Amino acid sequence: MKKTSKIGLSCILSLVASQSIQTSVRSIVINDTAGASTAQALGAPFTSVTEILSLNLDTDEFESACTGSLIASNYILTAQHCVQDFFPEDFSVLFRSNDPENSVLADIAVTDIFQDDTFGLLDGTDIAILELEEAAPDSIDPLKLFGYNPEDFIGSDASVVGFGFNGLGSVGHDFTADGLRWAAENTIDLFDGGFDPAFNDTFGSNIFNLDFDDGADDNNTLSSFGSSSSPLKNEGTTAGGDSGSPLLVEVGGELLIAGVLSGGTNDTSEFGDISWFTGVLEHREFIEDFGGEFVGDFVPEPAPTPTPEPKPVYGIKNGNFDDGFDDWSFIGATTIQQRQGRNASTPLPEGDYKGLIINDTLAVPADEVEEFLGLAPESLTDLSPDVEFVTQGSALKQTFEAKAGDILTFDFNFLTDELLAPEFDFDPLNDFSFVSLSSDVLDDPFLEILADVFSSTFVDSPTAFDKETGYQNFSFEIPETGIYTLGFGVTDADEFGFLSGLSVDNVTLTASAVTPEPTTTIGLFGTVFGAFSLLKRKRK
Repeated sequence: MKKTSKIGLSCILSLVASQSIQTSVRSIVINDTAGASTAQALGAPFTSVTEILSLNLDTDEFESACTGSLIASNYILTAQHCVQDFFPEDFSVLFRSNDPENSVLADIAVTDIFQDDTFGLLDGTDIAILELEEAAPDSIDPLKLFGYNPEDFIGSDASVVGFGFNGLGSVGHDFTADGLRWAAENTIDLFDGGFDPAFNDTFGSNIFNLDFDDGADDNNTLSSFGSSSSPLKNEGTTAGGDSGSPLLVEVGGELLIAGVLSGGTNDTSEFGDISWFTGVLEHREFIEDFGGEFVGDFVPEPAPTPTPEPKPVYGIKNGNFDDGFDDWSFIGATTIQQRQGRNASTPLPEGDYKGLIINDTLAVPADEVEEFLGLAPESLTDLSPDVEFVTQGSALKQTFEAKAGDILTFDFNFLTDELLAPEFDFDPLNDFSFVSLSSDVLDDPFLEILADVFSSTFVDSPTAFDKETGYQNFSFEIPETGIYTLGFGVTDADEFGFLSGLSVDNVTLTASAVTPEPTTTIGLFGTVFGAFSLLKRKRK
């Protein structure tokens, strides 16, 4: 994560999002027995690990924001989310010595930023490279990179190192920093998606997971994946200020970069926190183009060819999600939740599972959601009068055949942390959930808000979210016989901030006994949608 600067609002919002998935900044917290002096001593030798400064537009000064690694004479490897949507002149890189004070050796401007067009925190692409105005000091050797099968290193020890917030595992970092480079040790527990205990699921792929153990079973967060609760002597985790820092593994006596820090799960990095590192091996060609040197010649298997969507058939398939997302397509952050699971919510009339859509972690830009659902550009932003623009979102869809007069019904529950916003003395941002229906037989896709932050039915939620509307039923009548695409989604409004989610279940298409006249059906279609629209309170 980044420290507070011009990027600060989004980071502050992330940090206070209850137990929700955390985004951006991280730095080092070590166990109480080892202590701060050990972390400082372990961190001092890592002169190739750099401090990335970001321009604060309010003060016109550069401030510590993220961490990076020197991989060639004038190239720094870091996390894409540290530099996304900013200009090279907004950054500079500090090189520090290995003395106890980490004396500054050089402060070098950034002249270019290289990254791919895709981005999601845990989609396995959180990688960027900074080009420096001049070469790093000759006394600093670039780090080499890990070119072996990542799965072979599950259970192996690794080093984490970075600048920023620091502290002890029993109390966390308390948003304080001493300005020194700290390091600690940990064990690689999982290589797959980024696991988050708040949702009891993994998101994305190509992510190393390391939990912060203290010997207690409750803090062995990745126990279900075989993680041991026994901590290393110098066990530690990451916290605010170390996004982009390296995950270092030892091979043949040499420390190699296996991953780049993307984020973690605990607000203050206390025991039980999980750190997420994006693997570098899948980005080998990209990194080698800038002089990065890999050790090892493992070649990952190519990604499987996407399966073509099946031809639509009559009715909704797997509407209760008992078979996961079979028969559904999704974009962004989605997961299947078991009702009796750890974060089960209000019971539903039937079915043991529900689909959950989340507006963070793997959420995608709003225009990608609109294209995915067959909606017009800017239609999500235009949908709510209380939203200046939709930043990102996630969505779920199914294409099916239906006949005029059929009734489509589903249950939904809107969940959010946005109502926490008044604690920060600003109005909550109006995240909202929605349903869409598109078809060649409709003049325009139908798009309707299900619930938003201003809905009147919120109650305390037993889930990872703070509040929820509780399950409500929505139904409407199919206007004409044809092929339809039903979409569900949740948006992140105006700023990257608190999490919101939409839970969906019991999606059903009921055949009509009598087919109405087309003109009557179209009229009923509009009436039904109007009747079930949820009233919204406008922002002041």
